[in-house]
Amino acid sequence: MNNLFRKIIQAGFFSVLFFVFMIEPAIAEDGTREWRPIYDLVMRWINFGILVFFLVKVVGPILYNFLSNQQSEIQGKILRIQQDKEEILTKVRDAKDSLENSGPRLEEIKRRIVEQGERRKQEIIDEANEHTRLMLGHARQRIDNQILQTRKKLMDDLLDMAMEKALTQLPGEITEEDNHRLIQKYLSAASAKEIGIGV
Repeated sequence: MNNLFRKIIQAGFFSVLFFVFMIEPAIAEDGTREWRPIYDLVMRWINFGILVFFLVKVVGPILYNFLSNQQSEIQGKILRIQQDKEEILTKVRDAKDSLENSGPRLEEIKRRIVEQGERRKQEIIDEANEHTRLMLGHARQRIDNQILQTRKKLMDDLLDMAMEKALTQLPGEITEEDNHRLIQKYLSAASAKEIGIGV
């Protein structure tokens, strides 16, 4: 590539020199044969030649190296893309083969899923039954407590009503001794009730 670039530059340089030598006789025929315009033209072409030489010698190798590196990077990327393509095609082929051979495997997976679902359903039913049993036990306990409390309140109310009736009807019929004996009996019943003996 470096030789091709150099040949292009040389061809351009010789074309410019040829152009300069062809123009010089035309200027001479015109009658304007002063040395200054020719000198300026020659200096311009010499400067142009120096610039071309500088570009060829200094910038050319840098540009060539840059393009070579770019070419290497692009080739590396193309190679990696081809490798990725091959890997993807291999995976696609494997997936296709696996899909074709997956009929019995899918049936096995389906059977396992159904078994797991049945087991989980039975576990949920068992948990619900256990929860219901516990709730019924707690409800029975609460009902029994309410019955006991109601019975106790009823007994207290009956005792209070009996005492009140006795106090209203019996004062004329009960002697002081009977009164004392009834109070002792009431206190005994009340204390027995407090410690939980009486129901």
